This record gives sequence, C-alpha cells and structure tokens, in this order.
Amino acid sequence: MQNDRKQINIDEIMQQIRTEIKQKGYNNSMLDFEEIPFAQEISHAENHFQLASLQQSAEYLNIRNQIEPYKPVEGNFLVVWIKKILRKLIKFYIMPIMTEQNALNLHTANSVNQIQQYIISKSDSDQINLTELVSRIETLELKQSANKQEIQALRSQIKALTAENEQLRRKKL
Repeated sequence: MQNDRKQINIDEIMQQIRTEIKQKGYNNSMLDFEEIPFAQEISHAENHFQLASLQQSAEYLNIRNQIEPYKPVEGNFLVVWIKKILRKLIKFYIMPIMTEQNALNLHTANSVNQIQQYIISKSDSDQINLTELVSRIETLELKQSANKQEIQALRSQIKALTAENEQLRRKKL
C-alpha cells in the first residue's frame, strides 16, 4: 500500500488539472460550483407531462428499489472489527427500518410501473379512438357533401316548380 502512494505523482496530476483549466478558459471570476451546468441523472418536467421522464424514473426505481443494509467494511483490522461490532449492536434498530424502507421502495416502484402502463394503454386506446373518430368524421363529411348536393337539387326543383307555378297563374289570369 505504501508503494502505491509513492508512485502517485501529485505534482503531475495538479499540472494536468492546471493545463485543463487554462485550455477551458476558467478563471477566478467564473461561476460558483452550484451554478455550473451539468447533465442531471433524472430529468425534471416542471410544467408538463413527459412520458420519457416517467419511464426514466420507473427504470431507476426498478433498478434501485432495494437498500442493502451492510456495505463492505474497509480499513485496518481494528477498525473493521469495531465496525462489525457496532453493526451487530445496532442491527435490532436498523433492520426494521430497512425492511420498511425496502417495502415502501418496492411499492413505489410498482405504483410508478402501473402508472406508466396505464398511461401507455390510455395513449394506445386514445390512438384507436382517434382513428375511429377520424373514420367517422370522414363518413360524416361524405354524408354532408351528399346532403349538400341533394339540397342543391331540391332548390333547383323548387325554383323550377315556382317558375312553372308562376306560368300557370299567369295563364289563368
């Protein structure tokens, strides 16, 4: 372990960092760390629904819905031994909390999956309904066109009958 530390050249690493800072043009008057833009792991839809964001969140929940109670313990023998003893001493307190949290996470992931499936099925059924409505609109437009032609024909007949009626009245007088 001591040999690994001797091989790391801190000056070289710092020089690389300084070179990168110069190349990117950063200076002391730049933004604070909180203001630097970065690619967020989860997108946030603030004003409108985004199915892609829901799918991304559902995938994240499905992968990470279980919390592992014990992480690997590292360090020297004494530190590892003390940490293991502490784990055993607080196990009675931590395990019920972990169990409840894991159950909550599982139900949350299931709920998000169900919401996602509902939205997708609604979208599909809305698409089917939309297709039916378009078909129905086209049928109604054809009927309307036929009705307009029929109305035109009836108006022509009325005009002709009115003219004929006028002629008959004139003959009688």
